[in-house]
Order: sequence, then C-alpha cells, then structure tokens
Amino acid sequence: MAYTELEDGLKVLECQECRGRWIQSFQYWKWREKHGKSLPERPAGGGSELPVRDTPAAKLCPECGHILIRYPVGHEVEFRLDRCGNCGGIWLDRNEWENLKQRNLHDDIHKFFSATWQRQVREEESKKSREFLLREKFGDRDYDKLIETKNWITEHALSHEILAFLEDRG
Repeated sequence: MAYTELEDGLKVLECQECRGRWIQSFQYWKWREKHGKSLPERPAGGGSELPVRDTPAAKLCPECGHILIRYPVGHEVEFRLDRCGNCGGIWLDRNEWENLKQRNLHDDIHKFFSATWQRQVREEESKKSREFLLREKFGDRDYDKLIETKNWITEHALSHEILAFLEDRG
C-alpha cells in the first residue's frame, strides 16, 4: 500500500492490487474539518454508478489488525463500507468513494456508522422487502392500484368514514 491523495487534503493508503483505499480516522477528520459544510445529498443516478467489487469476506484493519465491521450505506447505495471498531479507520473498495461522491455522500461517511443511520437503513430495507412481497402477492398492476387507493383514502377529508365503510361486512 502506498499513500495517495484522494481529495485535496485527504491522504489515504491505496492497495496497488485491488485499488481499495484505507482512510485513517485522523486523516478523514482532518479533511472533513477543512471541507466544511456537508453537501446536499443527490438522488441516485439511474445507472451512472461505477462498478464496485464489494467483497463480503472479512477484512483485517491494516492499522491495528482488528476485524473490520461491515455497514450498509443505504440511500439506494448497494454496497457496504468496512470500518475498524478499534481505530476508526475506513476501508473503501474500488470505486466506492467515487460513487459516494456522485451522490454527495462522501462528506458524511462518519454518519453511516451511527445507530440512527443504521436504523434508517434497516427501515428502508424492510420497506423494500415488504413492497417486493406485496407485489409478488398481488401483481404489479393490482399493487399500484392498491397504493393509489390507499393514498386517496389517506388524503380524503372523510378517511375515517371510508375505512369504517370498508370494514363493515354488512
């Protein structure tokens, strides 16, 4: 591994074989402080992401030798980031930084590891799973109609009366 500059003021160690990058915790925070305010998140680009080889195998921290912990990013980002629970360093597989930067998420990496962020990711994944199961059960056409109807009822001034009417079996 050799030092390189990922961004102006952000030194990282880069693996010459896999092109993965190790960001030491102090380097990230030093860059983050200079970077200033977080940029607003951009929506997913619809296929403009670079390919990522997110290896699921356990990795060891190049700094202190502890096993890295994998964290899902969420927000329609399909890969996970690896972080050392001991020294706080972050491993980025090839192209992960570039994909995060496209979405303006690169300056918020520290948030990905928080309990709040991870809870939101789990809720997001749960919602996707539920939608997938319901689409399988009802089919796309009927599911879309159900969502349209649900939204109509929810927004209607007499939503409680409509629900009472639908629940009445008489």
